[in-house]
Amino acid sequence: MVYVGIDWADDHHDVHITNDTTKLLAKFQISHDCDGFADLHNKIKSLAKDPVSVSIAIETNKGLLVNDLLTAGYTVYAINPKTVNRYKDRHVLSKAKSDSIDAEALANILRTDSHRFRPLKPMPEDYCLLDRLCIDLRKIVDEKSKVLNQITSCLKEFYPKALDIFSLDTNISIAFLKKYPDPQSLSRCKKKSFSAFLKKQKYSHPKKESELWRKIKTPALESDIITTKAGHLRLLALLDQLIPLREHLTCYEKEVRSILNNLPTAEPISTLPGVGERLAPELIAALGPNNDIKHLRFQSPDEIMKLSGCVPITRQSGKWKKVSVRYACVKTLRRTFYDWAFASLKHSDWARAYYDYHKNNNQRHSTILRNLGKKWSKILFAVWSKKLTYNEELHITKLKGHKVPWAIAL
Repeated sequence: MVYVGIDWADDHHDVHITNDTTKLLAKFQISHDCDGFADLHNKIKSLAKDPVSVSIAIETNKGLLVNDLLTAGYTVYAINPKTVNRYKDRHVLSKAKSDSIDAEALANILRTDSHRFRPLKPMPEDYCLLDRLCIDLRKIVDEKSKVLNQITSCLKEFYPKALDIFSLDTNISIAFLKKYPDPQSLSRCKKKSFSAFLKKQKYSHPKKESELWRKIKTPALESDIITTKAGHLRLLALLDQLIPLREHLTCYEKEVRSILNNLPTAEPISTLPGVGERLAPELIAALGPNNDIKHLRFQSPDEIMKLSGCVPITRQSGKWKKVSVRYACVKTLRRTFYDWAFASLKHSDWARAYYDYHKNNNQRHSTILRNLGKKWSKILFAVWSKKLTYNEELHITKLKGHKVPWAIAL
Protein backbone atom coordinates (compact mmCIF):
# COMPACT_ATOMS: atom_id res chain seq x y z
CA MET A 1 0.00 0.00 0.00
CA VAL A 2 1.01 3.58 -0.68
CA TYR A 3 -0.08 6.23 1.79
CA VAL A 4 -0.34 9.87 0.74
CA GLY A 5 -0.77 12.76 3.15
CA ILE A 6 -1.84 16.12 1.71
CA ASP A 7 -1.80 19.29 3.78
CA TRP A 8 -4.48 21.37 2.08
CA ALA A 9 -4.19 25.13 1.55
CA ASP A 10 -5.72 27.76 -0.72
CA ASP A 11 -2.97 28.12 -3.33
CA HIS A 12 -0.64 25.16 -2.74
CA HIS A 13 -0.54 21.73 -1.07
CA ASP A 14 2.27 19.85 0.68
CA VAL A 15 2.44 16.13 -0.12
CA HIS A 16 4.11 13.30 1.79
CA ILE A 17 4.11 9.74 0.40
CA THR A 18 5.17 6.63 2.33
CA ASN A 19 4.46 2.88 2.40
CA ASP A 20 4.11 0.01 4.87
CA THR A 21 7.86 -0.01 5.51
CA THR A 22 7.70 3.66 6.65
CA LYS A 23 10.10 4.55 3.82
CA LEU A 24 9.80 8.10 2.50
CA LEU A 25 8.85 7.67 -1.14
CA ALA A 26 8.32 11.31 -2.02
CA LYS A 27 7.99 14.73 -0.44
CA PHE A 28 7.03 17.72 -2.56
CA GLN A 29 4.65 20.64 -3.02
CA ILE A 30 2.04 21.19 -5.74
CA SER A 31 0.15 24.28 -6.86
CA HIS A 32 -3.64 24.49 -6.72
CA ASP A 33 -4.24 24.31 -10.46
CA CYS A 34 -4.43 21.80 -13.29
CA ASP A 35 -0.65 21.52 -13.60
CA GLY A 36 -0.28 20.89 -9.88
CA PHE A 37 -2.95 18.18 -9.87
CA ALA A 38 -1.33 16.55 -12.91
CA ASP A 39 2.05 16.51 -11.16
CA LEU A 40 0.45 14.79 -8.16
CA HIS A 41 -1.17 12.09 -10.31
CA ASN A 42 2.02 11.46 -12.27
CA LYS A 43 4.05 11.09 -9.09
CA ILE A 44 1.55 8.67 -7.54
CA LYS A 45 1.39 6.61 -10.75
CA SER A 46 5.17 6.26 -10.72
CA LEU A 47 4.94 4.73 -7.24
CA ALA A 48 1.72 2.69 -7.53
CA LYS A 49 0.27 1.38 -10.76
CA ASP A 50 -3.15 0.53 -9.31
CA PRO A 51 -5.24 3.37 -7.74
CA VAL A 52 -6.81 0.79 -5.41
CA SER A 53 -3.49 0.42 -3.58
CA VAL A 54 -3.34 4.17 -2.86
CA SER A 55 -4.87 5.72 0.26
CA ILE A 56 -4.92 9.49 0.59
CA ALA A 57 -5.53 11.53 3.75
CA ILE A 58 -6.57 15.18 3.62
CA GLU A 59 -8.08 17.54 6.20
CA THR A 60 -11.25 18.36 4.27
CA ASN A 61 -14.11 16.40 2.70
CA LYS A 62 -14.90 18.81 -0.14
CA GLY A 63 -13.24 21.01 -2.69
CA LEU A 64 -11.70 20.74 -6.14
CA LEU A 65 -8.75 18.66 -4.99
CA VAL A 66 -10.91 16.12 -3.14
CA ASN A 67 -13.20 15.79 -6.15
CA ASP A 68 -10.21 15.28 -8.44
CA LEU A 69 -8.77 12.54 -6.20
CA LEU A 70 -12.08 10.70 -5.98
CA THR A 71 -12.55 10.90 -9.74
CA ALA A 72 -9.10 9.35 -10.22
CA GLY A 73 -10.24 6.29 -8.20
CA TYR A 74 -8.13 6.75 -5.08
CA THR A 75 -9.34 5.88 -1.59
CA VAL A 76 -9.67 9.24 0.14
CA TYR A 77 -10.00 9.83 3.88
CA ALA A 78 -11.11 13.14 5.39
CA ILE A 79 -9.19 13.48 8.68
CA ASN A 80 -10.24 16.02 11.29
CA PRO A 81 -7.45 18.61 11.89
CA LYS A 82 -7.73 18.02 15.64
CA THR A 83 -6.92 14.34 15.06
CA VAL A 84 -3.83 15.33 13.10
CA ASN A 85 -2.62 17.68 15.85
CA ARG A 86 -3.01 15.03 18.54
CA TYR A 87 -1.29 12.42 16.39
CA LYS A 88 1.69 14.75 15.93
CA ASP A 89 2.06 14.98 19.71
CA ARG A 90 3.16 11.33 19.67
CA HIS A 91 6.20 12.19 17.54
CA VAL A 92 6.82 15.96 17.84
CA LEU A 93 6.97 16.87 21.52
CA SER A 94 8.28 20.37 20.80
CA LYS A 95 4.89 21.39 19.31
CA ALA A 96 6.69 22.38 16.09
CA LYS A 97 4.32 22.97 13.20
CA SER A 98 4.73 23.22 9.45
CA ASP A 99 2.80 22.13 6.38
CA SER A 100 5.28 19.34 5.62
CA ILE A 101 4.97 17.98 9.17
CA ASP A 102 1.18 17.98 8.87
CA ALA A 103 1.38 16.12 5.53
CA GLU A 104 3.70 13.53 7.09
CA ALA A 105 1.32 13.06 10.03
CA LEU A 106 -1.62 12.54 7.66
CA ALA A 107 0.23 9.85 5.72
CA ASN A 108 1.28 8.02 8.88
CA ILE A 109 -2.23 8.16 10.34
CA LEU A 110 -3.43 6.04 7.44
CA ARG A 111 -0.42 3.73 7.72
CA THR A 112 -1.09 2.93 11.38
CA ASP A 113 -4.80 3.67 12.00
CA SER A 114 -6.67 3.56 8.70
CA HIS A 115 -9.05 0.98 10.19
CA ARG A 116 -10.37 3.66 12.56
CA PHE A 117 -11.55 5.94 9.75
CA ARG A 118 -14.15 5.62 7.04
CA PRO A 119 -13.19 6.54 3.46
CA LEU A 120 -15.21 9.10 1.57
CA LYS A 121 -17.97 7.57 -0.52
CA PRO A 122 -19.67 10.13 -2.74
CA MET A 123 -23.43 9.85 -2.68
CA PRO A 124 -25.48 10.00 -5.90
CA GLU A 125 -25.58 13.40 -7.57
CA ASP A 126 -29.23 14.11 -6.71
CA TYR A 127 -28.60 13.56 -2.99
CA CYS A 128 -25.39 15.63 -3.07
CA LEU A 129 -27.18 18.45 -4.88
CA LEU A 130 -30.10 18.27 -2.44
CA ASP A 131 -27.67 18.52 0.49
CA ARG A 132 -25.92 21.59 -0.95
CA LEU A 133 -29.23 23.27 -1.80
CA CYS A 134 -30.56 22.68 1.72
CA ILE A 135 -27.43 24.20 3.25
CA ASP A 136 -27.62 27.24 0.98
CA LEU A 137 -31.36 27.50 1.58
CA ARG A 138 -30.74 27.70 5.32
CA LYS A 139 -28.25 30.52 4.77
CA ILE A 140 -30.74 32.47 2.65
CA VAL A 141 -33.44 31.99 5.30
CA ASP A 142 -31.03 33.27 7.95
CA GLU A 143 -30.12 36.28 5.79
CA LYS A 144 -33.79 37.05 5.23
CA SER A 145 -34.45 36.85 8.97
CA LYS A 146 -31.60 39.29 9.64
CA VAL A 147 -33.00 41.76 7.11
CA LEU A 148 -36.52 41.41 8.54
CA ASN A 149 -35.20 42.08 12.03
CA GLN A 150 -33.40 45.17 10.77
CA ILE A 151 -36.57 46.40 9.06
CA THR A 152 -38.52 45.87 12.28
CA SER A 153 -35.93 47.81 14.27
CA CYS A 154 -35.90 50.58 11.69
CA LEU A 155 -39.71 50.91 11.67
CA LYS A 156 -39.90 50.95 15.47
CA GLU A 157 -37.58 53.92 15.47
CA PHE A 158 -39.52 56.24 13.15
CA TYR A 159 -42.58 54.46 11.68
CA PRO A 160 -44.11 51.99 14.22
CA LYS A 161 -47.59 52.23 12.73
CA ALA A 162 -46.45 50.27 9.66
CA LEU A 163 -45.82 47.20 11.83
CA ASP A 164 -49.49 47.00 12.83
CA ILE A 165 -50.95 47.06 9.32
CA PHE A 166 -49.42 44.08 7.46
CA SER A 167 -47.09 41.24 8.31
CA LEU A 168 -43.60 42.20 7.15
CA ASP A 169 -42.73 39.03 5.25
CA THR A 170 -45.48 39.42 2.62
CA ASN A 171 -45.68 40.90 -0.86
CA ILE A 172 -48.40 43.34 0.14
CA SER A 173 -46.33 44.63 3.06
CA ILE A 174 -43.33 45.31 0.80
CA ALA A 175 -45.56 47.07 -1.73
CA PHE A 176 -47.15 49.11 1.06
CA LEU A 177 -43.78 50.24 2.45
CA LYS A 178 -42.58 51.09 -1.04
CA LYS A 179 -45.65 53.23 -1.67
CA TYR A 180 -45.82 54.78 1.80
CA PRO A 181 -42.21 54.71 3.14
CA ASP A 182 -42.73 57.24 5.95
CA PRO A 183 -45.50 58.62 8.22
CA GLN A 184 -45.86 61.79 6.10
CA SER A 185 -46.70 59.91 2.90
CA LEU A 186 -49.15 57.72 4.82
CA SER A 187 -50.88 60.75 6.36
CA ARG A 188 -51.52 62.12 2.86
CA CYS A 189 -53.14 58.84 1.79
CA LYS A 190 -56.85 58.98 0.88
CA LYS A 191 -59.29 56.14 1.47
CA LYS A 192 -60.03 55.86 -2.23
CA SER A 193 -56.35 55.48 -3.15
CA PHE A 194 -55.82 52.97 -0.33
CA SER A 195 -58.77 50.90 -1.61
CA ALA A 196 -57.24 51.01 -5.09
CA PHE A 197 -53.92 49.85 -3.62
CA LEU A 198 -55.57 46.85 -1.92
CA LYS A 199 -57.41 45.96 -5.10
CA LYS A 200 -54.21 46.15 -7.14
CA GLN A 201 -52.44 43.87 -4.66
CA LYS A 202 -55.38 41.43 -4.74
CA TYR A 203 -55.83 41.63 -0.98
CA SER A 204 -57.50 38.40 0.14
CA HIS A 205 -59.46 39.93 3.05
CA PRO A 206 -61.53 42.78 1.63
CA LYS A 207 -63.79 42.78 4.70
CA LYS A 208 -60.85 43.97 6.80
CA GLU A 209 -60.35 47.07 4.67
CA SER A 210 -62.20 49.32 7.11
CA GLU A 211 -60.16 47.96 10.03
CA LEU A 212 -56.91 48.65 8.19
CA TRP A 213 -58.06 52.17 7.35
CA ARG A 214 -58.88 52.77 11.01
CA LYS A 215 -55.34 51.72 11.98
CA ILE A 216 -53.90 54.09 9.39
CA LYS A 217 -55.86 57.04 10.74
CA THR A 218 -55.16 56.25 14.40
CA PRO A 219 -52.84 58.90 15.91
CA ALA A 220 -49.29 57.68 16.52
CA LEU A 221 -46.09 59.02 18.04
CA GLU A 222 -43.87 60.93 15.62
CA SER A 223 -40.08 61.03 15.53
CA ASP A 224 -37.94 64.07 14.73
CA ILE A 225 -37.17 65.14 11.16
CA ILE A 226 -33.60 63.79 11.17
CA THR A 227 -34.63 60.32 12.38
CA THR A 228 -37.50 60.19 9.89
CA LYS A 229 -35.38 61.15 6.90
CA ALA A 230 -32.57 58.76 7.80
CA GLY A 231 -35.08 55.99 8.56
CA HIS A 232 -36.80 56.55 5.23
CA LEU A 233 -33.57 55.95 3.29
CA ARG A 234 -32.58 53.03 5.51
CA LEU A 235 -35.98 51.37 5.01
CA LEU A 236 -35.76 51.58 1.22
CA ALA A 237 -32.25 50.11 1.29
CA LEU A 238 -33.40 47.19 3.45
CA LEU A 239 -36.43 46.53 1.23
CA ASP A 240 -34.12 46.34 -1.79
CA GLN A 241 -32.23 43.58 0.06
CA LEU A 242 -35.36 41.73 1.13
CA ILE A 243 -37.01 41.51 -2.31
CA PRO A 244 -34.24 39.51 -4.10
CA LEU A 245 -33.79 37.26 -1.04
CA ARG A 246 -37.47 36.32 -1.20
CA GLU A 247 -37.22 35.66 -4.93
CA HIS A 248 -34.14 33.44 -4.58
CA LEU A 249 -35.77 31.65 -1.66
CA THR A 250 -38.72 30.72 -3.89
CA CYS A 251 -36.35 29.44 -6.60
CA TYR A 252 -34.45 27.29 -4.08
CA GLU A 253 -37.65 25.82 -2.64
CA LYS A 254 -38.90 24.98 -6.14
CA GLU A 255 -35.63 23.26 -7.04
CA VAL A 256 -35.61 21.29 -3.76
CA ARG A 257 -39.18 20.08 -4.35
CA SER A 258 -38.35 18.96 -7.90
CA ILE A 259 -35.43 16.84 -6.63
CA LEU A 260 -37.41 15.51 -3.70
CA ASN A 261 -40.23 14.23 -5.91
CA ASN A 262 -37.80 11.86 -7.68
CA LEU A 263 -36.21 10.32 -4.57
CA PRO A 264 -37.61 6.99 -3.31
CA THR A 265 -36.71 7.71 0.33
CA ALA A 266 -38.71 10.94 0.39
CA GLU A 267 -42.21 9.52 0.91
CA PRO A 268 -41.67 7.53 4.17
CA ILE A 269 -39.61 10.29 5.80
CA SER A 270 -42.19 12.91 4.87
CA THR A 271 -44.74 11.06 7.01
CA LEU A 272 -42.81 11.85 10.21
CA PRO A 273 -44.51 14.48 12.42
CA GLY A 274 -43.08 17.99 12.25
CA VAL A 275 -40.60 17.52 9.38
CA GLY A 276 -42.64 19.65 6.98
CA GLU A 277 -41.42 20.94 3.63
CA ARG A 278 -38.29 22.53 5.09
CA LEU A 279 -36.85 19.79 7.33
CA ALA A 280 -37.76 16.72 5.25
CA PRO A 281 -35.23 17.55 2.47
CA GLU A 282 -32.49 18.12 5.05
CA LEU A 283 -33.10 14.73 6.67
CA ILE A 284 -33.28 12.93 3.33
CA ALA A 285 -30.06 14.56 2.13
CA ALA A 286 -28.32 13.59 5.38
CA LEU A 287 -29.41 9.95 5.21
CA GLY A 288 -28.79 9.39 1.51
CA PRO A 289 -30.14 6.49 -0.54
CA ASN A 290 -31.17 3.17 0.98
CA ASN A 291 -30.48 0.06 -1.09
CA ASP A 292 -31.88 -3.39 -0.39
CA ILE A 293 -28.32 -4.71 -0.15
CA LYS A 294 -26.82 -2.22 2.30
CA HIS A 295 -27.31 1.25 3.75
CA LEU A 296 -24.74 3.46 2.11
CA ARG A 297 -24.14 5.89 4.95
CA PHE A 298 -25.54 4.70 8.29
CA GLN A 299 -25.54 1.23 9.80
CA SER A 300 -27.30 2.08 13.08
CA PRO A 301 -29.23 4.92 14.74
CA ASP A 302 -26.25 5.49 17.06
CA GLU A 303 -24.28 6.83 14.10
CA ILE A 304 -27.03 9.36 13.37
CA MET A 305 -27.16 10.39 17.03
CA LYS A 306 -23.43 11.03 17.19
CA LEU A 307 -23.29 12.87 13.87
CA SER A 308 -26.19 15.12 14.88
CA GLY A 309 -24.87 15.71 18.41
CA CYS A 310 -27.99 14.29 20.09
CA VAL A 311 -26.02 12.06 22.46
CA PRO A 312 -23.64 13.53 25.06
CA ILE A 313 -20.01 12.68 25.74
CA THR A 314 -19.04 10.92 28.97
CA ARG A 315 -15.63 11.48 30.58
CA GLN A 316 -14.91 9.08 33.42
CA SER A 317 -11.89 8.13 35.50
CA GLY A 318 -12.23 6.22 38.77
CA LYS A 319 -14.94 7.91 40.83
CA TRP A 320 -14.86 11.04 38.67
CA LYS A 321 -17.46 11.30 35.94
CA LYS A 322 -18.63 14.17 33.75
CA VAL A 323 -21.26 14.23 30.99
CA SER A 324 -21.16 17.12 28.51
CA VAL A 325 -22.70 18.20 25.22
CA ARG A 326 -21.22 16.68 22.08
CA TYR A 327 -19.73 19.61 20.16
CA ALA A 328 -17.85 17.46 17.63
CA CYS A 329 -20.73 16.90 15.23
CA VAL A 330 -22.20 18.19 12.00
CA LYS A 331 -23.58 21.57 13.06
CA THR A 332 -26.14 21.79 10.25
CA LEU A 333 -27.53 18.35 11.12
CA ARG A 334 -27.66 19.23 14.83
CA ARG A 335 -29.73 22.28 13.99
CA THR A 336 -32.03 20.16 11.82
CA PHE A 337 -32.72 17.71 14.65
CA TYR A 338 -33.19 20.53 17.15
CA ASP A 339 -35.72 22.25 14.87
CA TRP A 340 -37.44 18.93 14.16
CA ALA A 341 -37.77 18.11 17.87
CA PHE A 342 -39.27 21.53 18.53
CA ALA A 343 -41.68 21.32 15.57
CA SER A 344 -42.80 17.83 16.57
CA LEU A 345 -44.29 19.19 19.81
CA LYS A 346 -47.24 20.50 17.80
CA HIS A 347 -47.71 17.38 15.67
CA SER A 348 -46.94 14.45 17.97
CA ASP A 349 -48.82 13.66 21.19
CA TRP A 350 -46.06 11.54 22.70
CA ALA A 351 -43.41 14.19 21.91
CA ARG A 352 -45.54 16.83 23.67
CA ALA A 353 -46.04 14.52 26.65
CA TYR A 354 -42.30 13.80 26.81
CA TYR A 355 -41.47 17.51 26.77
CA ASP A 356 -44.06 18.47 29.41
CA TYR A 357 -43.03 15.63 31.72
CA HIS A 358 -39.35 16.58 31.73
CA LYS A 359 -40.09 20.31 31.81
CA ASN A 360 -42.08 19.75 35.01
CA ASN A 361 -38.99 18.00 36.38
CA ASN A 362 -37.03 21.23 35.85
CA GLN A 363 -34.96 20.10 32.88
CA ARG A 364 -33.66 22.74 30.48
CA HIS A 365 -35.51 23.41 27.24
CA SER A 366 -32.45 22.71 25.05
CA THR A 367 -31.64 19.48 26.93
CA ILE A 368 -35.16 18.14 26.47
CA LEU A 369 -35.16 18.90 22.76
CA ARG A 370 -31.74 17.31 22.32
CA ASN A 371 -32.91 14.13 24.08
CA LEU A 372 -36.13 14.21 22.08
CA GLY A 373 -34.05 14.42 18.91
CA LYS A 374 -32.25 11.28 20.08
CA LYS A 375 -35.58 9.43 20.25
CA TRP A 376 -36.62 10.74 16.84
CA SER A 377 -33.32 9.57 15.35
CA LYS A 378 -34.19 5.96 16.28
CA ILE A 379 -37.58 6.30 14.60
CA LEU A 380 -36.00 8.00 11.60
CA PHE A 381 -33.51 5.17 11.13
CA ALA A 382 -36.28 2.56 11.34
CA VAL A 383 -38.45 4.42 8.83
CA TRP A 384 -35.52 4.90 6.46
CA SER A 385 -33.90 1.47 6.71
CA LYS A 386 -37.13 -0.58 6.63
CA LYS A 387 -38.96 1.75 4.22
CA LEU A 388 -41.93 2.06 6.57
CA THR A 389 -44.60 4.70 7.07
CA TYR A 390 -44.63 6.28 10.51
CA ASN A 391 -47.60 5.29 12.70
CA GLU A 392 -48.18 7.55 15.73
CA GLU A 393 -50.77 5.27 17.37
CA LEU A 394 -48.55 2.21 17.06
CA HIS A 395 -45.63 4.03 18.68
CA ILE A 396 -47.77 5.26 21.58
CA THR A 397 -49.04 1.69 22.11
CA LYS A 398 -45.44 0.45 22.35
CA LEU A 399 -44.59 3.18 24.85
CA LYS A 400 -47.52 2.19 27.03
CA GLY A 401 -46.51 -1.46 26.72
CA HIS A 402 -43.11 -0.59 28.14
CA LYS A 403 -44.87 1.37 30.92
CA VAL A 404 -43.01 4.60 30.15
CA PRO A 405 -44.15 7.02 32.91
CA TRP A 406 -44.69 10.08 30.70
CA ALA A 407 -46.71 8.06 28.16
CA ILE A 408 -49.20 6.45 30.54
CA ALA A 409 -51.72 9.30 30.29
CA LEU A 410 -51.76 9.30 26.47
